[in-house]
Order: sequence, then C-alpha cells, then structure tokens
Amino acid sequence: MTRTQTASIAEFFDEELAPLVRRMADRPRAESGPGDEDRREIREMVWQGLMGLGALDTSDTVRLAEVLGSVLYQGPLLDTITARELFPDNDLGQAPVALAVSTDTWSTGDDVITARRTFVGFAAEVEYFVVGGVDAAGMRLALVRAGDPSITMRRYEETGRGEEYEVEFAGTPVAAWADSFTGWETALANARIRQAAYLVGLTQAALDHAVDYAKTRRQFGQPVGKFQGVAFRLSELSMHIDATRMLVHDHDATTHAAANLAAAADLARTATTQTMQVNGAVGMQSDNDAQLYYRRAAIESVRLGTPAQLRRESWA
Repeated sequence: MTRTQTASIAEFFDEELAPLVRRMADRPRAESGPGDEDRREIREMVWQGLMGLGALDTSDTVRLAEVLGSVLYQGPLLDTITARELFPDNDLGQAPVALAVSTDTWSTGDDVITARRTFVGFAAEVEYFVVGGVDAAGMRLALVRAGDPSITMRRYEETGRGEEYEVEFAGTPVAAWADSFTGWETALANARIRQAAYLVGLTQAALDHAVDYAKTRRQFGQPVGKFQGVAFRLSELSMHIDATRMLVHDHDATTHAAANLAAAADLARTATTQTMQVNGAVGMQSDNDAQLYYRRAAIESVRLGTPAQLRRESWA
C-alpha cells in the first residue's frame, strides 16, 4: 500500500463515518437488539468501501492495520489478508475469511475436519474459515466454506461486546489444505505485526481522546490538561506510542513479531486505562468512547497470544 492509498483509506473514515465504525460491532448483550441491523449494514458498507479502495491488494498492510486500529475497525479484513497469504493458489476473490486456528488436537480424515474453536471473530459474516489444529501429522491448516450445514456457532457475551463466536466443525468438508506449517509460521509473524500496528492505532486514538477531554474539562478555573500530573502522564504515553510505532514499522519487525506484539499489547492496556482515569466517571458512560477503547484493548491485546505467552515464545 502506498502512502496515497493509505491516505485514501484514512480519508474514507472521515469525521462522519469514524464514530459509526467505532461502534459498528458494539451491540447489546442479547443476541439481537435495537440497532443491530443498522450495525450490520454499516459493517457491510465499510467492507464494500474498503474493497473498492483496494484494501486487499496492498503492499503495506502494517500501515493499513494502524489506520484500522485508529477507528476501532472490527471486521474480517486482517484475517482475510492472512488467509490469502496462507492460500495463495486459491482464488478467494474479495470473500471475507475468519481465522479459527489453535494448537489443540482435532480430528481430520478424508478431507473433513471435526473441531471446536473459540473466540473466532465475525464468524456469522464470513464466507470461509481457515481452521487449524494438531493431529497425527502435526500442525495442519484447512480452508472450509462457512455455509456448510455441519458448522454451528454461538456468539459470546464478552467484554468487548463485539462479534466473537465459538464455532463447531462436525465433519466439515475441506476446500483446500495449506501447503505446509512453515507457511503458517510466516503468516503468523505477519499477522502479529499487523495486530501490533492495529493496537498502536487504537492507542493513539485513545490518547487523542484523553487529550481532547483534558483540554475541555475544567477544574479550579483551568483545563485539567494544565495540571502537571495529567500533562506529564499524557506526554509520557505519547513518547511510548512513538517508540512502539517505530518498532512495528521497522523493516525487520517480523523477526521479533512476538516481542513487538507483546509491547504493543501492554501499551494498549496501559494507555486505555490512563484514558479512563483522565476522563474520570464520565469515561464509564456508554456514550463515551473512553470505555470503548478500554474494552476493545482488553480483547485485541490477547487476540494472537497474551503478552506473557508472547514473551515466553520470544525468549525461547
């Protein structure tokens, strides 16, 4: 993705659309509720808009991921990019794909799979799943069509109030097998760097939200941003975001993908907590984006491994 393409996608998420995107998967705890159909329509519109801007045919997916994080985009785009890396010989077109990969054991045979996978994003809206697991042959990856009747799913009532599902595959036909596990190792490193960039974008947006509030909220006759405690805290966060951004966009970033993602995840949790503290009680209100950044950081910071797991892996 060139800088011009990145700018086009950033402009797509303008001041009118960005607030809708931040909440397009933020639905009530019930399976459906007021506004759920509107949110689905927004997600479909955003997907079509991103396809029209060539988001799947980019050379700089890391920069794309940071733009997506800045608007809290919740959708299958990043999973779809990873799936296309894993199955380069399959013509997936613009079909959305969800990753359902684990190192758990599963049952495979005669081009069918049986497995249960947890916290699969946007399972109800994709056309394919990439399912992975360990069997007698080792780690394997299968591409399956999402519409098969052997697949059942249940949406979680999780912290992020998003579109996370438990998916059961019961003798599901396999459309294609990935060539090798080595391909997954490479794709996973790329996916982790994209996820780290997404978290950098999320963190920057949370900091911007805190700064805006600190400029307008007044105490003792002046904006709270003028108090040294608040100003120093926000300045320090800005410095850490810039440092983490440099790590994520480094040309050698994938070599240290696990460590870089761990750093971005820790930063996202810290920054969104600080954003909540700067906003005070008002930040907990449902119409305030501070709580939204905080909840999404809780989910996105563990999507491809917890910070502790990532550090153990990077030290191994």
